[in-house]
Amino acid sequence: ATMPMTFDVEADRPCCCGLWKLQQMLGFIAGILSLAALVVIRPVQTYPQANDMLGITALCACFWVFEVIPVYMTALFPVVLMPLFKITSSEIAAQAYWNWISLLVVGMFLVDIALEEVHLPRRLALKFLLKTGVVHPAALLACFMGMCWVLSMLLNSIAVTLVITPFAIGLLNAADEQVRDAEAAEAVEAGEPGEQGSGAGSRRNVKDVQKFSDGLLLGIAFSATCGGMATLTGAIPHYFLAGESNLAAHVTWSKWFVFALPVSLVSVMLAFAALCTRYVKSLKFRGISHETLEAEYSDLLNEVGPFSRDELLVGLIQLTQVVLLIIRPFAISPFVQTEYGENLVNDATLACAPALLLFFLPS
Repeated sequence: ATMPMTFDVEADRPCCCGLWKLQQMLGFIAGILSLAALVVIRPVQTYPQANDMLGITALCACFWVFEVIPVYMTALFPVVLMPLFKITSSEIAAQAYWNWISLLVVGMFLVDIALEEVHLPRRLALKFLLKTGVVHPAALLACFMGMCWVLSMLLNSIAVTLVITPFAIGLLNAADEQVRDAEAAEAVEAGEPGEQGSGAGSRRNVKDVQKFSDGLLLGIAFSATCGGMATLTGAIPHYFLAGESNLAAHVTWSKWFVFALPVSLVSVMLAFAALCTRYVKSLKFRGISHETLEAEYSDLLNEVGPFSRDELLVGLIQLTQVVLLIIRPFAISPFVQTEYGENLVNDATLACAPALLLFFLPS
């Protein structure tokens, strides 16, 4: 799968482009047919919704017995399907697990792991930097801060910081080597000894790189924090806020996003201005060369290969998840209600559905 969690990786998997073994394919077909048959035939006349619930139960049973996908992912089917079949609300279904906030976090986190697995943020950052040629320190700072700010809205600010920081450190180490190599080359051309010819200028450039490194790492931390402000899933304290009983019915992903996005945007702009003033304005360091960026991109190609179908699919699933969360109040909830007008679908269902889809996509 796009995010595999199977242990017998050496087993023969002739079905669905190498995704499933024969028993898994049979289980998938049996589960879908059982669900469809019970929903269409509706053998229980007294309680019509019992047919839908029996269909979901049969689907889960087939997926468990035949191990179509990991059992802990099969366990998410009820919270996704029960609200859609109007059996009960997402909030009530989620109480069997923990609460709807916890399932919202789980759904977002599973897609986050997939993004990290395919190295999509790293590739996008390098591609963008390569398009600009020699990257000035201010532009590099803006690129990393912008990337962390956006990703922290979609993912979790802590996860984004842990993913982006090693990439940034590797790029900064390459910049340090670039400066030292350039100074050594100038010294050789001038006919001076390598260690002495660079002199004060070399030390100044090295110190500039170190100073910029401090600013860039702070920028990653600040922008991830600012981005995390914008969504319920971006920062851990928001989970506890939304989980409060007196707020749970009023605070949704989209409402919080509309409220917090302006604050987040102003905060990240102020952080960028402060870091530029403190760490970039006085630098003599001219930036990272195109050759250095190409070397970093070559390392990425050697590690994970060219842009793949997996990266495209995971990116589309992430985009789908965010769009569903944004449009739910006006494009989904009004069409999935009880006869009394009570909304049945909340953010937990829409976060878990794309996460489940990851396990049905062949890699």
